[in-house]
Amino acid sequence: MKKIISSVVVFVGLLLGSQAYAHVGYRNLDNLNPFVASVGYDDGWYQGTQPTLADSHTVRWYSFTLEQDSNVNISVENAGPGTYPTYNSAGVDSGNTFPVLADLDVGFSLYKGLVPLSAFENANFEGEPVWPVADGNNGLFNAVGDTTMGNNSGVINTIEFITAVNDYGVGATESLSNIFLLAGVYSLVVGGAAADGVGGGAYGVIASVQPVPVPAAVWLMGSALVGLIGMRKRAIAA
Repeated sequence: MKKIISSVVVFVGLLLGSQAYAHVGYRNLDNLNPFVASVGYDDGWYQGTQPTLADSHTVRWYSFTLEQDSNVNISVENAGPGTYPTYNSAGVDSGNTFPVLADLDVGFSLYKGLVPLSAFENANFEGEPVWPVADGNNGLFNAVGDTTMGNNSGVINTIEFITAVNDYGVGATESLSNIFLLAGVYSLVVGGAAADGVGGGAYGVIASVQPVPVPAAVWLMGSALVGLIGMRKRAIAA
C-alpha cells in the first residue's frame, strides 16, 4: 500500500552501535523530540502492508504519551546520507555516530497502545510459542491493521491501528497534521516503503510529535451547544 495519508512528527533513522536492531525497543518521544534512529531495511514498512506482514525487526518503533486529549502533528523525515549521533531508548546521546548511506522512502503507522517490551516473532514462554507467526507469513507487524505481539515473559498485547502514511516517495518528509487523539500511550512505527526494495541497508529517519491540548472550554462549549439544540427541539415539538 503506497501513498496513504499525511502526518506531522519528524523521524531520522540511523544505523549503528546502540541503535542496532534487537527485539522491539521503543524510542521514547517523551524524552527526545525529535528522535534520530536507524532503519536497517528499505522495504520493512511496505512488507507490513502486504497480507504476509513483516518482521518487526525491519522497522523502527517509537512511543509517545498524551496527558490529555490533543490535536497532534506527526512528522517523519528521511535523514539523508551523512553521519549522525546515536541515542539510547531514553534519548541520551551515546557519544557514538553512525552512517546513513542512502535516502529512504518513508512510511509510518500510528497505533493506540504499546506491544510488550522486547516482543518479537519467535517469543517463547515455558516451551510454547507466545504468539506464533502464521504459516507463510514473514512476521507479525501489520502496517495497516492491529498488531499483536508477545515476549519471552509470556506478556502479549495488541496495538490498535489508527492510520498509515506514505504519500510522497524517496527522500520526502511524511506527516500527519492536526489528528485528534485521546489521552493515552501511542506507538509510531516507521520503516522503508520501497515496493521493489533491496532489503538491508543503512538508512535514517527523524521523528517528532507536537501535541496541542484541546482546551477544556471547547468541551464545555460543545456540551452547551448540545444542550441548546435539545432545548430548541423540545420547544419546536411543543
